Amino acid sequence: MTVINRFQVKGDSERFVRKFRAHSQYLRTRPDFDFLVTVQLVESPQVFVNLGHWRTVRGFLRTVHDDTFQAHVRQLGPMIDTEADQALSVARVIKENAIVGAENVVLTRARPHRDPHGFEGRFAELNGHFARLGGFGGSDLLRSTLHPDTYIGIQWWHDTEVCDRALDNGPGRALADLMARNADVFVERGRHLAYERVLS
Repeated sequence: MTVINRFQVKGDSERFVRKFRAHSQYLRTRPDFDFLVTVQLVESPQVFVNLGHWRTVRGFLRTVHDDTFQAHVRQLGPMIDTEADQALSVARVIKENAIVGAENVVLTRARPHRDPHGFEGRFAELNGHFARLGGFGGSDLLRSTLHPDTYIGIQWWHDTEVCDRALDNGPGRALADLMARNADVFVERGRHLAYERVLS
């Protein structure tokens, strides 16, 4: 299960990042936590998107009821407005890591008009094209459990340069346009801030 939080920071974003990093380190110690990814939007730098991956729902529920988690929520809550979603991965491709600090992440939110499996196929076709260009790190296509008609996709590249090159590629743009003709699609570019795995 993946918990997706979108944070709109009200004040000092650097202070929020420090506080949230401490919270992330706590999550890494929790049973059944797997990994998290944190992204800052390039065009809206006060907005952060965090994807927390859990091996079990039970582990997540035990954590959110833990006293330390609740204390972190009380600290972070006044600093942000937040939107939350939960999703399951339907297709994950992992090739290489993304450099932290680079503008090398693309977030896609999509609602297919009719055929969800057709949308999944077109997303996979776009991934295959990006992989052939080189420097593609991978992707995760998630389907919301709260809004089952909605997908959340994350794609990443090794660094900013290869991400720019892939997004400017003509055939890639054509594939993205084809995907958008059959779904309501909203795409955002992100700066990769953190990739944190469970502490072993």
